[in-house]
Amino acid sequence: MKTADPHRKGMVRRFFGGFVRPYLGLQAEIGLCIVVSVVLGLVDPLILRAIIDRALGDGDRRALFLLAGLLAVLLVFRVAFRILSTWLYSYSGLRILFDVRSRLYEHVSRMSPFFFRGERFGDILARLTSDVDVLQRAAANTLVNAASDGLTVAGIVAILLWLDPVLTGAMVLAYPLLLVLVARVNARLRDEGGRARDAYGDLYSFFEERLTGMRLVQEFLREKAEARRHVEVSRPVIRSNLALSMIGAWQVALADLVNTGAFVLVFLIGGSRVLSGSLSVGSLVAYYTLATRLLRPIGGLIEINVDLQVARASLARIFELLDQAPEIREAPGARAPSPVRGAVVLRGAGLTWPGGTLALEDVGIEISPGEVVALVGPSGGGKSTLAALLPRYLDPQRGAVLLDGVDLRDWPLRNLRRAVGLVPQETQLFHDTLAANLRLAAPRASDAALGEVLAVAGLDEFLSTLPQGLETQVGEQGLRLSGGERQRLALARALLKAPAVHCLDEATSALDPRTERQVLARFLERVRGSTVILIAHRLTSVAGVDRIYVMNDGRIVEVGTHDALYEANGLYRRLYDDQMRRGHVQ
Repeated sequence: MKTADPHRKGMVRRFFGGFVRPYLGLQAEIGLCIVVSVVLGLVDPLILRAIIDRALGDGDRRALFLLAGLLAVLLVFRVAFRILSTWLYSYSGLRILFDVRSRLYEHVSRMSPFFFRGERFGDILARLTSDVDVLQRAAANTLVNAASDGLTVAGIVAILLWLDPVLTGAMVLAYPLLLVLVARVNARLRDEGGRARDAYGDLYSFFEERLTGMRLVQEFLREKAEARRHVEVSRPVIRSNLALSMIGAWQVALADLVNTGAFVLVFLIGGSRVLSGSLSVGSLVAYYTLATRLLRPIGGLIEINVDLQVARASLARIFELLDQAPEIREAPGARAPSPVRGAVVLRGAGLTWPGGTLALEDVGIEISPGEVVALVGPSGGGKSTLAALLPRYLDPQRGAVLLDGVDLRDWPLRNLRRAVGLVPQETQLFHDTLAANLRLAAPRASDAALGEVLAVAGLDEFLSTLPQGLETQVGEQGLRLSGGERQRLALARALLKAPAVHCLDEATSALDPRTERQVLARFLERVRGSTVILIAHRLTSVAGVDRIYVMNDGRIVEVGTHDALYEANGLYRRLYDDQMRRGHVQ
C-alpha cells in the first residue's frame, strides 16, 4: 500500500458516520455530564466574589458558612459528574476501538492470500493496532476533552463579559493571533503525523520479519548488522515524533505567551480601576480567578489539536486499508449444487501476473468425480497457481474453472471452500495445541476422530510419545514440530475437513520417499470416492494415479498415465530419468 494521504477529504465525516453514530446515545450522556461539570466549575468564582464582597466585607459569619458549604457541595457534584463522564467516554472509546478493529480484521480476512504477498505484515499489523489506538484516544478522550475545554472557554468568556466587558475586550484582543498561528501549523502537523505513522509501520515490519526470520539472521551471523538496521529503521520514528513534540511545544509556548500578555493587561487595567474605585477587589479577584481558568482549557485545546492532526494520519491509513477492495468477490445470488460430486473442469483458463509475466495459458483439464490425477512439471510451471484457482484464492482472467458444472465465480465462497481442500507445501499452524490446530477443520471432532486421522497421516506413534498428547503446544508456526510432522498434521487436518475435492500441493515434500508412499497410500484409501489432485515433485509418488497432467510454462504439454507418458519420450520421461540419475526416485 502506498503512503496514506492525511489531507484527504471526508475522512472525519466518514468516521463519525460509520463508527461514532451507533453510540450517539452515549455521546449525549457524555455531553450532558460535561455541560453540568463545566457549569458547576464556572459558578465557584462567583461564590468566591460573594464571600469576599459580602460575607467578609459585611462580617456576616452565617453567610460565610452557607457560601463555603455551597462551594463544597458544588465541588462534590462537579467531581462526581467528571468521574461519570470519564467512565462514559472511556467505555465509548473502547467500543469504538473494538468496532474499528473488528471492521478492519473482517475486511482483511476477506482479502485473497495473494494480497498479503504484496504487503508487509508489520505495516498491516500497525494499522490494526497502533493506528487504531491513536484513533481511539482521539475518538474518546480527545474529543470529550475538546468539548469540555471548549465549553469551559466559552462559559468563562461569557461570564467575564458579564463581569467586566472592558477588561474582557482588552484580554481577548491577543487570541486571534494564536488562532492564526495554530491554523498555519496544522498542515505540518498532519504531514508529520503521517510520516510518524508510516515510520511505525516500517518498524513493525522490521520486527515481524526479523523475529520470524531469526534463524536466518543467526545462520548468516547478521546479529550486529540487523541491530544497526534497527537503528536506521527507528530513526524516522524518533525524528517524526520529536518534530511532533516540538510543534506541540511551540504551540503551547505561544499560548502561554498570549495568556501572560492578556493577564498583564487584566492587572494593569483592573488594578487601575480598583484604585479609582470603579471596581471592587472581590470583582477583580473573581475576574482573575476565572481568567486564570482559561489557561488549562486553552492549553488543553492546543494539545488536543496536535492529537487530532496525528489521528487524521492514522485515520487515513485505516481507511486506505478498508478501501482496498477484495480481489475475490461473491456473485449476487450465488448458489451451490447439492450434493457436491467433485467434477473439476478447467476450460481455457489463463492468468497473467502484473508486469506481464504469463502464469497460465489456455489450460484445459477435465476430472471426473472420484478420480485421482496428478500435476507434475518443472518448478515455476504454474502448478501451484492452478491449485490456487480451485478454492478461488485467484480467479482466471481468461477462461473458467467449474466445479460440478458451475463456474466457481457463481459459487458461494463458504460452500466452495467447504467443498475444496487445498493442502500447500508450507504448512500453517497456529501457536496452539495439536487438537486446536486439527479442529480448525472440524470444531466438534472428538479426540477419537483426531486420533484416527493422525494414524492415517502416520503420526500415531509420534502422538504416543508426547506426555500431553493432543494438548501438546506446537509453537509459533508449528516450529516445535519437524517439517515432516507439520506436513502430516496438515494432511490429517484435510481428512477431518472431508471435502469433495482434495488438492495436495507438494504436501509431502518434507517426507522421505518411503514414508511419502506409505502416507499417500493410506490417505488415498481414506478419501476413496473423493476427487484428488496431487501436485508432486517425486514422480514415483504419482505413478499409479488415473491420469497425469504435465505442465510447463503455464501450459498443459502432456496428458496420460505414467506408462504412456514414459513411452512417449517427452518432457515427463526427461524429468523422470533425471530424477533417477540424481537418486530422487527410489
